Amino acid sequence: MRKQSGNIWLREPAEIRLQDVFQQVPLDRFILVQLLHGDLRCPDGPRPGTVRPCQLPCRKDCIVTPFSDWTPCPVTCDEAGNPVKSKQWRKRLVIQMPSNGGQECPELLEEEKDCEVPKVCPGFRWKTHKWRKCQLVPWFLRQESPTAQESCGPGLQTRAVSCRQLDGTQADIGECLRYAKAMPVITQHCQLPCQDDCQLTNWSKFSSCTADCVGVRTRKRALIGRSKKKDKCKNTQMYPLSETQYCPCDKYNAQPVGNWSDCILPEGGRVESVLGLKVQGDIKECGQGYRYQAMVCYDQDSRLVETLRCNSHGYIEEACIIPCPSDCKLSEWSNWSRCSKSCGSGVKVRSKWLREKPYNGGRPCPKLDHLNQVYEVVPCQSDCNQYVWLAEPWSVWKVSNVDLKENCGEGVQTRKVRCMLNTIDGPSESVEDYLCDPEEMPLGARESRLPCPEDCVLNDWGPWSRCSLPCTRTNSRIRTAYPIRSPSGGRQCPDTTDREPCGLNLNCFNYFYNITDWSTCQLSQNAVCGSGIKTRMLDCVRSDGKSVDIKFCEE
Repeated sequence: MRKQSGNIWLREPAEIRLQDVFQQVPLDRFILVQLLHGDLRCPDGPRPGTVRPCQLPCRKDCIVTPFSDWTPCPVTCDEAGNPVKSKQWRKRLVIQMPSNGGQECPELLEEEKDCEVPKVCPGFRWKTHKWRKCQLVPWFLRQESPTAQESCGPGLQTRAVSCRQLDGTQADIGECLRYAKAMPVITQHCQLPCQDDCQLTNWSKFSSCTADCVGVRTRKRALIGRSKKKDKCKNTQMYPLSETQYCPCDKYNAQPVGNWSDCILPEGGRVESVLGLKVQGDIKECGQGYRYQAMVCYDQDSRLVETLRCNSHGYIEEACIIPCPSDCKLSEWSNWSRCSKSCGSGVKVRSKWLREKPYNGGRPCPKLDHLNQVYEVVPCQSDCNQYVWLAEPWSVWKVSNVDLKENCGEGVQTRKVRCMLNTIDGPSESVEDYLCDPEEMPLGARESRLPCPEDCVLNDWGPWSRCSLPCTRTNSRIRTAYPIRSPSGGRQCPDTTDREPCGLNLNCFNYFYNITDWSTCQLSQNAVCGSGIKTRMLDCVRSDGKSVDIKFCEE
C-alpha cells in the first residue's frame, strides 16, 4: 500500500483487507473518513490486463515399436548333408526420442538366440523357368513420365518357379519354402523399346566355366535395327554388350556383417503420394520399404574373397515396415459446468477424456489426471441478482401458551421460503436453494405474542437504516414500527424505534475491487499444447471476504 495525493492504492486487493489496514497503519481521522466515504480511487495509469499469452510445452516420451517376430530359422546344410547351426533374432525400433522430460528409451532393442538344429537335412531346390513376355505398366501410371508413350516404355515380366528334389523329381512347393534357400524373384522390370530407344538382343546364356571356383564365365548381346547406327547406342558403358562373372562355387560362404540399415522407402514411397492419405501432425513417411545389410564372402579356407563370388550385390536385402503415426485422440469438450459462485466471480470447468493413446510417433497427449482427463478452468461472473429468496406470507398464529379467558399469549408463525430464478418480470421459477445466498435467507419461523384485546398492536418492523461510514461502535442504525391498534385499559404501546450499534463485518461493510487468479492456459480448438491465452476477471469483495454485486464497489 502507498499513499498518493491523499488517496490510498491497494496493490494486492486479494491479500489486503481494509480492517487489516486499520489495525496496522495509524491513520488520522481525516484520511480514514476520506477512505471510507468513497474517495478510494485507482492511481492514474493503465488498468490491469485481463488477458495474457501462455505456453504449454509438449512432453514427449520415448516411443518404441513392439518386438518383431523372431526371424525364421534357416535350414542350411553343409556339403556332406549335415545341418548347420544358425541363429534367429528379433528387434524393435525407436520411433520417437524423448524430450521435455519425457520417459527415456529402453536399453534393450535387439535379442538373439540359437535355433534348434534339425536332425535330418532334407534336399530340395528351386527351379526357375523362362521369363514371359514383357507387359507394359498400365498407362495411367506411366503417363506422368516425361518421355512416356502409350505403346512402349517400362513394364514387368514374370516367370514361374517350381520345387524339385535333388534327383530332379517334382516336389510340393511348401517343402522348398521350408527347407530350400529363399525363393528366386518371380517378377522383374523390363522395357518395351520405343523408336528412339537403343534396342538390343536378349543376353545369351553364360559360357561354360573354364575352372571350378576360380574361373569366369561370360555372356553377350548385340545391337539390332537402327540402333547399330546411333552413336549413343555404341556407348558400351551405358549399353554393355558383354558381362563377366565369377563362376558359382559352393565352396564360397557369405556372412552378414554390421547392422541392418534403416528401413528405406522406395522412390515416391510417401503415404501421401502412393495411397492418397494425409498423416496427421508432422509430415512423415511410412509404409513398406527395404533394409540392407552388408555381407562378406569367404572361400573354403576362410579367406576373404570378392563379394561377387557369393552374390552380385554385396549385400542382403529384406522387406520392412515403417509404421504410420497415430496422434493422441481426446473426446470433444464437455459442456461448461455451472459457475462455482452464484454471486460475483467464480470459475467454470469443462473436460476432455482420453479416447486413444498415441503410437508410432503420433502427437502426444496433454498432461492427464488419474482419470485420464484434461481440464480447462476459466473465470466466470454471476449476476448477484440472478437468484433471489421469495418468502410467502406468514401463517396464522399457533398459540402455544393460551390465556383461556382471552385466547391470546405466546405463539409461533411460519412461512415457506423458496429460492427463485429472477427475471426482468420478477421471480419466475423455483430452483435449488444452494443457488441463493444462505446469509440472505429470510426466517421461516418466528416466535412472538398474540396480542390480547387490550394490548397495543404494532405492524412488522421496517427495514434497518444504513450505517454511516466509518463503521464504529459509536454509530448505530435504527428501524421503526407504528401502531395499528391503540391500547385500552391503561396499557401502553411499546417503543416504536429499535436501535443497534454498527459493527464492521456484522451489519456494516466496506467494499473493494479484487482481481481473480488467472485461468488455465486456453488453446485453440484442436490443439493439445503450444501457444494459448489466460484470462482473469475483476470482482467486488466485501470487507468480510464475500463476493458481492459489482454495483457495491461502483458506488
